[in-house]
Amino acid sequence: MVRTFIRLNMKKIALFSFSIFVLATFIGCQSEEKSTEENTIASADNTSTTTEISSETPTETQSESDQSASATMNTESMDAEVSPSAEKTTNASGKSSKVEVGNNDSQAVGEMSLERYNNMTGEAEVVTEKVSETISNYDFHEYVALDVFLHRYVSSAGKVNYAGIKNNMSTLNDILSEFESNYPESSWSSKQKLTYWINAYNIYTIKLIADNYPTSSITKITAKPWEKKFIKLGGKTYDLNTIENGIIRKQFNEPRIHFALNCASKSCPVLLNAAYTPEKLYSQLTSQTKRFMKDATKNDFSNPKKIKISQLFDWYKEDFTKNGTVVDFINKYRTEQLDNPKIEYMEYSWDLNN
Repeated sequence: MVRTFIRLNMKKIALFSFSIFVLATFIGCQSEEKSTEENTIASADNTSTTTEISSETPTETQSESDQSASATMNTESMDAEVSPSAEKTTNASGKSSKVEVGNNDSQAVGEMSLERYNNMTGEAEVVTEKVSETISNYDFHEYVALDVFLHRYVSSAGKVNYAGIKNNMSTLNDILSEFESNYPESSWSSKQKLTYWINAYNIYTIKLIADNYPTSSITKITAKPWEKKFIKLGGKTYDLNTIENGIIRKQFNEPRIHFALNCASKSCPVLLNAAYTPEKLYSQLTSQTKRFMKDATKNDFSNPKKIKISQLFDWYKEDFTKNGTVVDFINKYRTEQLDNPKIEYMEYSWDLNN
């Protein structure tokens, strides 16, 4: 209970800190824009004041016509330099005759700046609300980060881009941290627990390969890769064998998991390029099982009297024969039914699934 309390509060603190960072960054950017606008306005006011003084004090040596020409030039110059907020009047001929820049313009600009500040504050509040909403809607069981990761690095055919993952280990480690921070609790449903362990098995298999890539096979990493203890979850250290046989097969009566768990090899069931979720778990397991049956590289049903099937059906025969024979299980997920055929097992390839 204490560990759970600490873990949940650490997550809240991290998410709250992130929201504060987003808000501070937003206000900083808006304040910088406001400062730039005020400097521009001040520069325009100084320019207009200088222009008015220049137009009203011609030198004594100028003739009356020179004075008139000078006043006209100064007025036209001032038209080009004053801020966009200044008003310009014209005579009947269309020429500039007078420019008025005064306190009313400064007051208008000030009101505009105040309105902009109020808008900025309102926008900041909206950002804060959105961040808070994102935090409150966070649901680990949706496996969003894992789903994005698998879509990016696993093809629809189940080929894994281990080289790409190797160059972006920080993303993989962030996902593993989510699993470490969300260890199954007694309040979780059976679907939630099973989904967690299937996803954990697959993502940690990917980590094992990525940590030792390049390699041509998982069996090249060590003599018994499934007994390598490197998975830290819930304060314990697991290996892949314990997750599959000591947890999943022991706690859940679900033979279809054998077509969801991936051992990073060509003869293994294809790795789904999406995360398993509690909401879709059973339909995903059925889909993966049917897909495995249709894969001619995994099973050969071309001769219905003598079939060649994956060695998975031999290794885990106990799981597939609880409610009948292996053929009975296969028939559940095939349209064309088999009638007591002879069985041979295909050679298993441990070549990497990249």
